[in-house]
Amino acid sequence: MSQKWPLYKQVALLKDAPDEGLSAGDVVTTVEFLESPEPGVSNGYFVEASNALGKTIAVFIVHEDDIELLTDHDMLSRRTLETA
Repeated sequence: MSQKWPLYKQVALLKDAPDEGLSAGDVVTTVEFLESPEPGVSNGYFVEASNALGKTIAVFIVHEDDIELLTDHDMLSRRTLETA
């Protein structure tokens, strides 16, 4: 199978990632493609989440259908990351 999204591009989460403290709409960067070992199971990506100053706050796996590329119509906003 081939990659659906390019590596090292910013993408938006389409689902919450509660274990990482992230919400749908948060922006992450694709860093590695993970081909599914099983037919019928979505490929994945390691993604990196950073705070507004560029410090990495999480690296985790998402299914390729749970992210989408940013577009000219997207607008970034500010929110405080909830910490435990």
